Amino acid sequence: MYAIMMLCAAAMYGLVSPVLRIAYAAGLDPATATDAQYAIAAVCLWLVALVRHRGKRIDRRQWMLIVLIGLMNALFCYTYYRALAVLPASLAIVFMFQFVWMATLIDAAWHRRWPGLAKWLGLILILGGTVLAVGATGASWKDVPVGAALLGLGAALAYAVNLTVSAHNDPAVSPELRSALVITVAGIAVLSVFPPGTFVHHLVARPSITLFWGFWIALLSQVLPTLFALIAIPHIGGRMAAVLGTLELPVAVVGAWLMNGDHVSPLRWLGVLLILAGMVVSEAMSREKGPAAEAASAQQLGVRWRRGRAVKWREAPKR
Repeated sequence: MYAIMMLCAAAMYGLVSPVLRIAYAAGLDPATATDAQYAIAAVCLWLVALVRHRGKRIDRRQWMLIVLIGLMNALFCYTYYRALAVLPASLAIVFMFQFVWMATLIDAAWHRRWPGLAKWLGLILILGGTVLAVGATGASWKDVPVGAALLGLGAALAYAVNLTVSAHNDPAVSPELRSALVITVAGIAVLSVFPPGTFVHHLVARPSITLFWGFWIALLSQVLPTLFALIAIPHIGGRMAAVLGTLELPVAVVGAWLMNGDHVSPLRWLGVLLILAGMVVSEAMSREKGPAAEAASAQQLGVRWRRGRAVKWREAPKR
């Protein structure tokens, strides 16, 4: 069930790109779309949290994780959008999709367990399929600015850290409340970089269009994906979440074909198939321990550490 939720989150992320293109055609601009998605998402998630606020109290460790996830969300948004301003969209996506192996390495270092052959074969298929699916030809890579490449890789690292840290959230804490807090932190950080002046101007001048498209962008990019991901990732682990998250690109290609009328070449369809095959090889064909063993939350690890300390204290000889 949790894997399906993560796949749904990735699919919604994939639909954002074709929906954004329709919104831009209707009169929105990137700055307005960015501010609108965080402002509307925060309102929606806080309404849900107020209605369904159930769960244990948020302790200091969970507060730190929530703030870090929110900041990584904002950092990803900033670096990826800056990379898109310099790089062709296809190359920016390729750089951003490096989050798959980054999350795998972070997870391996955290759990001190090297991924098996099936995991690496799946990653190779996913990354190769990404290059084909976005149509990044050899000519596209000529004269890529180093700064733009670093921005793209920075976005990938921020997303990888986001997924890895999310695996250590306490599932007993209300996911609705965690989602609302994460988006609030991210929104404050993003608004400090992208001032809301343009959003306010569009909201006053064209309220219906701004709110309509802002709502759909927020729903697909922040509200449902954040909620689903924060519910699922503590149960499936950050590495598996990264692999399942690559469904975003196949959905984006199909969505652009159906919604925007894009022509998709046979080579790009092959890339989509390779990504899907990589997901199957990495997860369904892996003989490693299940994701539940990888997804021990930070609080569970802390409980084990405190129990170990308590046992040692009780067993210590009295002087």
